[in-house]
Amino acid sequence: MNDAQSPTRESAFAFDCKGSSLIGFLHGGDEHCDVGVLTIVPGGPQYRIGVGRQLLRLARRLVADGIHVMRFDQRGLGDSEGDFKGFQHTRDDIEAAIAEFKIRAPAVKRIILWGGCDAASAAILHAHKLPDVVCIIAGNPFVGSSTSPLKAQQMHYLARIRQKSFWKKLFKLEYKLSDYASGAIKKVRQRLKPKKPETAPGSQAQAGARTDFSADLLTGLKMFNGKILFLMGDRFLLSTEFDRLVSSSPEWVAAYNKPGNERLDIKGGDQVFSNQDAQERMFELAGEWIRKSYLT
Repeated sequence: MNDAQSPTRESAFAFDCKGSSLIGFLHGGDEHCDVGVLTIVPGGPQYRIGVGRQLLRLARRLVADGIHVMRFDQRGLGDSEGDFKGFQHTRDDIEAAIAEFKIRAPAVKRIILWGGCDAASAAILHAHKLPDVVCIIAGNPFVGSSTSPLKAQQMHYLARIRQKSFWKKLFKLEYKLSDYASGAIKKVRQRLKPKKPETAPGSQAQAGARTDFSADLLTGLKMFNGKILFLMGDRFLLSTEFDRLVSSSPEWVAAYNKPGNERLDIKGGDQVFSNQDAQERMFELAGEWIRKSYLT
C-alpha cells in the first residue's frame, strides 16, 4: 500500500507513562487477527514515523495483511513528554504502549516488537519481562561502541578476502581497482589530518548507554521464550560488531541460535535500510516471515 493513501482505520491518541503523556498512532487490522506489531523508535532525532517514513510505510504494508500496528513516541522523543534516558531504560514506555495497544485493539493477544539499531537492542533487553511479547524483529542491533567505524571496516574486509567470490571477481577484473586506489589515497589524507574523538554512527541515539551492556543483551536473548528475526544490512559495517559478539563464546552462539530464531541478510541494506530497493526487500521478506510464523 502506498503511504500517500489515507486508510480509514488509523487514529492518533495520547496515553500515560509514569505521569508523562505519550503520543501513539494505531493502524487497525482485521478484527479477527490477534497479532499486533508495536514499533519502537531508536533514540536521537527520530519519531514514530521513522527514517524516510519507513515505520509508516511498514505499518500500512502489515495492515494490508490484517495485522494491527501501533507506532508511538517514547518519553522525550517526538511529540511525547518526559526525558529520554536511553534505550536501556525504556521498559516502562514499551509496557505502557502494549497496555494501550490492547485497549485500542482488543483482539490483539500476541505482540511483535519491531525496532532497529538501539530500538532492536531495547526489544532484546526487555521482551522477556513482557508476557504479551511473542516475537522480536531486530534490525541491525546496536551492541556497543567498543569498535570504531574504521575497525569495523577492517574486520569487514578481512572477512571478505576469505571468501571465494572475492577472488573470483578479482581475477575476472570485475573490481574497479582505480576506484579502490583513489579511495585509499583519500583515507591516507584523512589519517594525516588532526584526529578528532571517534563516535560510532548513531552515537546520539545511544546517549546514556553503558559502554558495555553485552551481558544484559545475552541475558535478554537467553530468557526470551519467543522467536527473534534478525534483519541485517550487508552495507552496515558495524553489523560486523554484532557478528563478532555473537561468535565470541559458546554461550552467545547458543543464545543466538535458539530454535525459532532466524536471520535474513538484506542485500544493499545499510543501518536503516534507506535504499528503496533494500527497504522493499526487507518489507517483503519480513512480511512473508510474519505471515508464515503467525498467520497460518
